[in-house]
Amino acid sequence: MKLFSIGLILLVIQCTGGSLVKKITGVRGSDVWIECMFDAAKMSQDKPVWWLHCENSDCTKIQHFIGGVDQLQDRAASRRGRVYPDKLREGNASLFIENVQMSDEGHYECSAILTDGPCTTIYVLTVLASSEPPQLTEALDTRSFTCSSRNGFPPALVTWTGGSGMNYTPDSVTQHTLNPEGLYDVVSKLTRNVTEEETICCTVWNQPLQEHKTNCMRVTPGQETDDQHIIMMATLISVALFILACVGFMIYRYFKGRQNLATKRERISNCSDDTAIILIGKPKHGVPSLINSCVFAYKAEEPFANWAGADKDPPHYAQPEEVPLTEHITITRALLQPEDRFWTSEREAYLDKWRREEQSHRRPFVFVHSCTEMLTTVAKDEIKELFEDIKSVTGSYPFTGLTKKNQGHAEELVPFFHSLGSKRVFSFDNYTIQEHKRRAKRDEEFLDFVNACIDEAVDTELEMVPLTR
Repeated sequence: MKLFSIGLILLVIQCTGGSLVKKITGVRGSDVWIECMFDAAKMSQDKPVWWLHCENSDCTKIQHFIGGVDQLQDRAASRRGRVYPDKLREGNASLFIENVQMSDEGHYECSAILTDGPCTTIYVLTVLASSEPPQLTEALDTRSFTCSSRNGFPPALVTWTGGSGMNYTPDSVTQHTLNPEGLYDVVSKLTRNVTEEETICCTVWNQPLQEHKTNCMRVTPGQETDDQHIIMMATLISVALFILACVGFMIYRYFKGRQNLATKRERISNCSDDTAIILIGKPKHGVPSLINSCVFAYKAEEPFANWAGADKDPPHYAQPEEVPLTEHITITRALLQPEDRFWTSEREAYLDKWRREEQSHRRPFVFVHSCTEMLTTVAKDEIKELFEDIKSVTGSYPFTGLTKKNQGHAEELVPFFHSLGSKRVFSFDNYTIQEHKRRAKRDEEFLDFVNACIDEAVDTELEMVPLTR
């Protein structure tokens, strides 16, 4: 038999002067009636009667009457509990709490001022919560069972039993979680290798309420229910369709990428004007490797080769090395001094050569710099001088190519070169002698770079043609 079989708890304590303390228990959702009785003959009309509710020494006056008149009428909608004024003249200040909740827990004090002194009765209210009926489910892939129940207080115990009354609880793992309502949710998982048909039950037990709630499931070894079979087949079909869609998309991307790369290579092959792409940079900044990368990306069917002599020391830095890309396009390196003043000490030799060759070739210029090296103030001034001198020869500022893009300070260098007038700033991860595994994305970056240089040469040539009337 349960301790709380009715929804109303009635506590009667006759106050005859002095104070009494009583512990009481309520069930969440039920009604609690706490009677406070005193001798009406000893009660004056001008003397107060009141109720206090205290939580952690923080007390709030929830009822206050003088001469049967409610002194807290303005708070009637928000306060908990109810006292019947017409009963006060009979010495009855009982407090009625409807639909008690966890927040109603705490100390309650009923006080009345009588002719022979004050009368105070103290109650300690504890609220328990009946857990919801347990839900029992079985996993599809393994013989594991989950039992869950919500909104209990205190935390419920969970036990597992088999059809023959065997105790399976030691094979289970149970977790309790305190929810926002101040109640406990419980989840218990049982792993059980079912070898014969049996009934498995889980029971949720609220010990203070002496309340047991049970749910059972009939299980058969090696068999699935129709619903489980349908769910499993639907899952497998969904996974198969997803994999097919992914494979189809990858195939599409592959052939689309190959088509795009072929178009870019064909555009380079169709360039019939003599064009020399000039790469300018200091040693160890990746100029020869950038040339190798452009040639390797263009010659899709050829193995990697060190066409530009990467990792070799030239006899002197001013000597360029031309590498043919097509019949009409060459890529030339112009290596500068490794010191900070790399340009002003060599400018005249280069400028004279570039001015002479400008008459016979379209010459887009590119300044190459490694992202691993930050620029000093002197180096920035040198680069600015270089950019201005190239503009005086070609009519436009050079492009910029940043190598080792994943190893340095690209995010800081890009704005600087744009500020100098560079219309395009490219970032590369060069193919090298040590690492040259071909990837479509890397090929595309170098092909886009070469095509941009071809377009720049055409634009520069058009800008320099004088207008005729």
